Amino acid sequence: MKAAKNILSLKSDEVFEFFLKSEQFHGFELPEYFDFDNVLAYVKATIGNKDYEDCLSDVRPDDLENVNLEMLLNKDGHYAVRPLTLANPFLYYFLAREVCCPKGWEAIQKCFAAYKVPHLTSCALPVVPEKVESFFKSATILNWWNVMEQRSIELSLEYRYMFMTDITNCYGCINPQSIEWALSCKHTKHENTENQKLAENLQKYLRALQHGHNIGIPQGSALFDFVGEIVLGYSDLLLHEALQREKLKGYEIIRYRDDYRIFCNDKDTLEKISYMLQGVLESLNFRMNSQKTKISDSIVIDSIKPDKLFYIYNTPVFNKRGSDFDSFEKHLLYILMFGRQHPNAGQLKTLLSDLDRRIEKWLKPYEVITMHLGFDKKGGDAKKKKETRRRPVKGGTVRALTAVATQIALENVTASHYALRVISRMVDSLDDLREKQDIIDKVFAKLCKQHNSEYNQLWLQNITYTRDKKRKKTPYTLRLCKLVMGDSSEPLWNNGWLRPEYTRSLPYDSIVNQETLKKVTPVIMFRETRAYNDSLYADD
Repeated sequence: MKAAKNILSLKSDEVFEFFLKSEQFHGFELPEYFDFDNVLAYVKATIGNKDYEDCLSDVRPDDLENVNLEMLLNKDGHYAVRPLTLANPFLYYFLAREVCCPKGWEAIQKCFAAYKVPHLTSCALPVVPEKVESFFKSATILNWWNVMEQRSIELSLEYRYMFMTDITNCYGCINPQSIEWALSCKHTKHENTENQKLAENLQKYLRALQHGHNIGIPQGSALFDFVGEIVLGYSDLLLHEALQREKLKGYEIIRYRDDYRIFCNDKDTLEKISYMLQGVLESLNFRMNSQKTKISDSIVIDSIKPDKLFYIYNTPVFNKRGSDFDSFEKHLLYILMFGRQHPNAGQLKTLLSDLDRRIEKWLKPYEVITMHLGFDKKGGDAKKKKETRRRPVKGGTVRALTAVATQIALENVTASHYALRVISRMVDSLDDLREKQDIIDKVFAKLCKQHNSEYNQLWLQNITYTRDKKRKKTPYTLRLCKLVMGDSSEPLWNNGWLRPEYTRSLPYDSIVNQETLKKVTPVIMFRETRAYNDSLYADD
């Protein structure tokens, strides 16, 4: 398979353009009508090459609240949360400009050239996607499959053992000071003092994005992933030189972000490498996740994610030819129990997408021809009549099926919008308007009245927008949801740290694409699906 093109192959102006695209600005899925391109273009045109200090008012962003739009995602319906940041576009711009200026980009490329060491492959750099992706982050996911999973399986031909681990709360533990160490390649043969100013500026903007905190970087964009990779790439170099000093040989290492796999034929050597990795990570304020750390002698099996393996092992539960389940309820219950074994697993999206296609096909209207006797002046004749019919959802009431799908969404936030798409399709098939509204209201109460449920609000609004528009009111409190209803009175970001002339014309209204919003129906359509379908029609 052809290797994905990563951003190090781009020129400074090209990578700047890459980071200033809406789909890179938010690295998590949003309803298709959200678009930040105009906001980012405005910031670029307004700030340009102006000095950061000259743009400040009498207060710094480090000292203000709500500088970013932040969401805590409830991961399990209880207390586990995952933070997502929709970064302040001005601070995001300053950070991107610093990374992508010609001098800075050249320095960073040199650092990554130093980080590229023998027998250690890093495959986590942001990749440049095709013009149209068939599903969300498909280029990134396929890149992971190719260089992490497939390569791991290939290495089983050469090695007997594999050590696996990842870093606990990786982004939350990044010490901005380590960015300076990384850019100077401190304590390595590539050590230099050329990039001190670049490091200071990156630390300054990251501190501002973190409310003045001196630990951690935000999550939620390709730019933050890239900054994290600067530190993790530096850890690769540190590990390589430590292994060289010990004259260790006969190993291969693959790293994808904070996920490590080390291959070796000698178990003692493998254990020694693992402890050396632990020492390198500790020096950078990282900690191995003990629950996900193990040595395996079954490389082929352990190279595959457990949720994917479980799905493969349990086929033919569902396959492209059909389903073993004679009802949608059994299919949903299987997905619910799968999620409890593998919470928030990527495979849940596949399972829910397969079910959604199955339901869509089942609900598709079909024509039947009926025969009946008719009488006219010439006598009785049998006449044919065409009728359009639609099957009801099978294997349970829509209300019961919705209850199961809602529980899946409640317990698996990373796949909640896929469960909501299934719900939206089933509910839309009902003829009774009151029944539709009552079911959706109960889904709202179940998902949105718990703490840290903003992400579910975004997708539920996608279902209820046409109803809310008629009523001219909305139950959603998230500022992004208010924008959908045309209310921009409450800014998404606190920009009190900037001089007013730079922010007064920020095009908040453009964040919701009105042309796309007109196409919204009560059945959720993902951005990539619509774009992919449109590209197919364009080729006809």
